[in-house]
Amino acid sequence: MLKESHFDPPWWLKNRHLQTFWAPLAPKLPLPNLSRQRLELSDGDFIDMDWVNPERDAPTVVLLHGLEGDINSPYLRRMLFQIQQRRWRGVLVYWRGCSEEMNRLDKTYHSGRSEDLDEVIAEIHKSKSPDKLFVAGYSLGANVLLKWLGEQEDKALIDAGCAVSTPFNLSICADSIDQGFSKIYKFYLLTSMKKRIVRKFTPERLLELLNLSPRDVMAINSFREFDNRVTSFLNEFDDADDYYRKASSIYYLGTIKKPALVIHAADDPFMSPEIIPKDDQLPDSLELLISEHGGHVGFVSAPTSKGVSFYLEETILGYFDRFL
Repeated sequence: MLKESHFDPPWWLKNRHLQTFWAPLAPKLPLPNLSRQRLELSDGDFIDMDWVNPERDAPTVVLLHGLEGDINSPYLRRMLFQIQQRRWRGVLVYWRGCSEEMNRLDKTYHSGRSEDLDEVIAEIHKSKSPDKLFVAGYSLGANVLLKWLGEQEDKALIDAGCAVSTPFNLSICADSIDQGFSKIYKFYLLTSMKKRIVRKFTPERLLELLNLSPRDVMAINSFREFDNRVTSFLNEFDDADDYYRKASSIYYLGTIKKPALVIHAADDPFMSPEIIPKDDQLPDSLELLISEHGGHVGFVSAPTSKGVSFYLEETILGYFDRFL
């Protein structure tokens, strides 16, 4: 069902870009003690995971980061801090190549790689046997989560999920972020993605795989071009359009059976309001919380002198509390 959010930022923080920029520029919260686990995947690759309270018999929260996210992403540090405060068990999943070590295979992480999440969930059930298991995904991670829930239907082995700032339609998002002030985000993220590819492959391997030199990769100027020339070829899609069709979570919402909360801002600068699902696209299991303001993974309500705001964390964990 579609619900109106009660999120209401202070008057001076209503701008969508201020909302998006606030957290990355604020001082970072200290990290709790983390324990690293490496999960060997069925295709020969691996995923790294960082655990907080790994041995506690407590509700367990899986965190899925966004595009080019890692342990330094403010939304992840805030969530790990809150999980530690509750004495719950939590795990941050790094998509392929996003921990300190580059992944083994030519494949890369992308917005539709839900099979990796499936292996993560299976491993957690095998090694931790959690009584309650929740998943919170952000941006790209939110898209992966919703796609996986739609694919798994009743077989999804979690109690509830939460998706924040989801790029429901990747094609529309690729074009939206290439307009106006949002080009700043495009420049930052795209530069990071291009550097990752140049770092991952030797010039000879790049030429063999993609018929591109490092200079050619660094000259790519849009997400659509990157997905057309890099993502699709490394991950067995025909082209960017084929990738966007198969990976966009909007096409999987209707078959979601497990409870899920979707938190989204209408002013998200990474995408346009037209991607927000309509009532007839929402299954009974999905609760869509739309706010007028909030930016992209922002939702800064009452920042302290240290720049900390826990609206997102309180909303997500409050939703999970319903299932305890």
